[in-house]
Amino acid sequence: MFMLLAGVLVALPVERAAAGGLELGPDGYFSMLIAGATPAASSGWASTRRIVFGKQGSSGTYDSKQVSGGYKTLAKGAVASVPNADFGVNQSYSKSSTTSVAENEALLWADNVVTAGFPFASGSSCSSYPCNSFDAATGSYKSNPAQVSVDVGVKNYSVFERSLLRLDKVEGVCTAAQSTGCGGGSYTQQTSSVNKYNVFPLSIGDVNKYFGHASGWVTDTNLACPANSCANGADGFWLRSARWHYSYSAFAVREDGDPTYGIRYTGFGLRPAVRLNLDNLLLSAASGNQGQSASGDLRLTFVEAGKKLTTWEGSVTDESGLHTLDLSGSSDLGANLGWKIVDPGKPTEVVASGKTNGNMSLPDSMNETTRYDLYVWGQQDGSATDGLTNKATEPVKATIKGWKVRPVPSYDISLTGTTTGVLTAYRIGDYAETVFDHAGELKSVSLSTPTTPTTLKDTLKNAAIAAGGSNVDTDNPIGWVAAKWLGYPTDPSSDDVTSAFSPYAGRLQLFAQALRDAVKADGDALGEVAGQLNGLAAPVGSPVTLPVSGPGLYLIVDSSGASLPIIVGTKVFNEALGDDGGFVDFADAGVKGKPRLGQAALKSDFMDVYKRIVNDPGMDGFDVGSEVEYEIALRVPDLTKLDGVVSFGDYVFEVADVLPSGLDVTDTLASVRVFVGDAERTGDASVTLQDGRLTVSGLKALFAVAGSSPVVNDTGVVPVNGVVRIRYAAVLADTALVSRPGVDGLKPNANTVTLTRSKGPALTEDKTATANAYTFTVDVVKLDKDDLSKKLGGVEFEVSRDGALLKFVGSAGVYRLAVGGETGSATVTTKADGTLSLLGVEARELSFKETVAPSGYFKVSDFGVDVRPEWDADATQVTKVTYATSGTNLAYVSQNGKQVMVLDPAWSLANLPYTGGIGILVLLIVGGLILAFAIRPYILSKRAERDANLV
Repeated sequence: MFMLLAGVLVALPVERAAAGGLELGPDGYFSMLIAGATPAASSGWASTRRIVFGKQGSSGTYDSKQVSGGYKTLAKGAVASVPNADFGVNQSYSKSSTTSVAENEALLWADNVVTAGFPFASGSSCSSYPCNSFDAATGSYKSNPAQVSVDVGVKNYSVFERSLLRLDKVEGVCTAAQSTGCGGGSYTQQTSSVNKYNVFPLSIGDVNKYFGHASGWVTDTNLACPANSCANGADGFWLRSARWHYSYSAFAVREDGDPTYGIRYTGFGLRPAVRLNLDNLLLSAASGNQGQSASGDLRLTFVEAGKKLTTWEGSVTDESGLHTLDLSGSSDLGANLGWKIVDPGKPTEVVASGKTNGNMSLPDSMNETTRYDLYVWGQQDGSATDGLTNKATEPVKATIKGWKVRPVPSYDISLTGTTTGVLTAYRIGDYAETVFDHAGELKSVSLSTPTTPTTLKDTLKNAAIAAGGSNVDTDNPIGWVAAKWLGYPTDPSSDDVTSAFSPYAGRLQLFAQALRDAVKADGDALGEVAGQLNGLAAPVGSPVTLPVSGPGLYLIVDSSGASLPIIVGTKVFNEALGDDGGFVDFADAGVKGKPRLGQAALKSDFMDVYKRIVNDPGMDGFDVGSEVEYEIALRVPDLTKLDGVVSFGDYVFEVADVLPSGLDVTDTLASVRVFVGDAERTGDASVTLQDGRLTVSGLKALFAVAGSSPVVNDTGVVPVNGVVRIRYAAVLADTALVSRPGVDGLKPNANTVTLTRSKGPALTEDKTATANAYTFTVDVVKLDKDDLSKKLGGVEFEVSRDGALLKFVGSAGVYRLAVGGETGSATVTTKADGTLSLLGVEARELSFKETVAPSGYFKVSDFGVDVRPEWDADATQVTKVTYATSGTNLAYVSQNGKQVMVLDPAWSLANLPYTGGIGILVLLIVGGLILAFAIRPYILSKRAERDANLV
């Protein structure tokens, strides 16, 4: 249960989500860049969009120096550090490591110098020399570029902006003692900085990596200050790598873009680089009106954690064909609102954007037939004196279609059960292509593996392998799991029938547990948290909803460990259902084991005894006479909890299975098998069958040390909480109870097992579990098509399944499927009252062929009847049985759903369209007679005319 059938499995791009499962959608600039992009190197500095970030002017800046606030993108991560990048000199001393950029992070570089010139190092012996190290591993030494970087980081950006910058070490520097330096002349002496920086100078290797400069000591417009003149009187800017050839030399770039090295030189300043985390980036838009212009400066809008939009409303107005978005509301950041529109068919682009104190126009490119996603948030604009980056609340999502604003539904999962732990949901599968039926219900949905985090594919694949999978699809592992283990009845059957019965057992559960363990080892293994509940107390019938970030397949983990991890899919939203759409499940949800989406129940990790049927992968029950295979799972107890007062000889641990009258075990010793893991154990258990009571004893020898006093666990065989399994087969006898539509028609053949075990000295306790075997009845009523009160008896049918004739025993309209040793008949006949009951069949489609019709009636065309049982959430009990017909509209399900009505047409011209070949023959005969009568007067008239002409 709670799983999806993988149809067409495709990998689709997914919308970014920030921490906590918050959906942010594309930002419009960085979302258009592929991972690893280097815009300045590939397109040139002049063609790279300028981003305003930090302060502008000289108010509150480092040393009150003038800053433009302009930055350009050198890279979008992930980009690994190159240890020996060379800018064209091709000497050992001219190489250095490049700046690494993390996943979903951008490397930005200021478009000008932000300080006056200063020496690389300071001190009596270093007043005009670089003096070796960038920062030192001994003492607390920082070179001037290092210290100024720290100071600029504090002064030139708002507190909010600083929170967006990664504070970390930088690569490619000398960290030897300042008095010694790295003078050996080799880049191999470089290392990462001792201290962490959120603002820093570029390395000499970055000149090659992020600008494509490989020509050595020549000018490069990509590296130059504007108009070859750096701000604040600086003659250029320092690079952070010490020059390995001389211990008193360091690299820099002159104002005209010429890389050089500074010896006894003090005129270089800081042109800062930063690593900007994009996780909470909501929008990149024009700095002035927040629109999506193709040129000009960009300003960034980031979500401030915990800030909410409290109220909002929106509409679209149309004046002379020009559409304008009207928004109003309030938030934790004030009354100004920001917005953007995204076409789901172009998930990396922003169609339009703006704010209530800026652009509100919708572009001509929008149309009324596309359903666009609309994001709205509360916004506080940045400023030049504080920091130009905008703050935003968490956005809400709506849609625009036909120029109407509609809210987007919230996805959730209904949970029942009890836990004191935190329930955490992770999205492990995205819904891709969906197909709905004519009524709008779900027919199929395909699954694709999310693209973030980039390691998720490997995590899912490794978990599938750990659960016993092989040849797992590397590109779409969740699709592979869907096809193999998600529990759908398939043809051929799933290779793991255990998972087909429950998400709490089999390889699917092992897969879920492997993912849970991956999260324990690395909290980011499955990406961001998609939803949480702090505890749960929800009895059956009163579920509690767990909101999640969107449609898809989820893993839910209980932090307390009291319940098993669950894999569950959300319902699917069908936009075509009315003006506002609606959530739908599979049209046949619950039928023959198909999942009910959007709901799950917590199950304890510590079930002491569990029983199920393992040879019904189609969840369609059994024919009478068929073999039903049961499995009993027993949890190995912790014997230390007996407080050392029970000896091995006195310890009781045995299983008794009481067989109902409808089940027979014909060969006890041959059918009962005991397993530890996947290995069958022989000779450890004693099996007896008496008066319908199957008893298995001697099981304690599998997990307890023989002869021990007090009794203790033998952990070398089966550990505590390990599982011992017992399998046996029984035959569903001809006396088995049969089920049919109607509440009173549900009659399972219940088989209950009892585990009796010691609880203390001379004290035992019983634990029980029940498995239900079903067989079904098909009830047919034969009527006159034109007079439904007229019942048609004596109608004969042949009944087949999968092309093979079935044989039945019985008479007078009541028949049972023939079992072994019974001859049976290939035809069945309706009773005088028109009724026909076929008992003891599994819930698969039966084909009916009418072989003898009542006198005066045409035979009805061949038709099919499908029995459809619906199971409860645990797939342990049938809650409803329905019929479905096919082949002809003269066979249909009665209004109360309890019978299949089959109508025979009486011989008449009006009923000819309802008949087959014989009806056409009758039509030809009748037509011929009519034609003969019609032309007889004409023939007589022509004959009379002929005779008259002869006279």
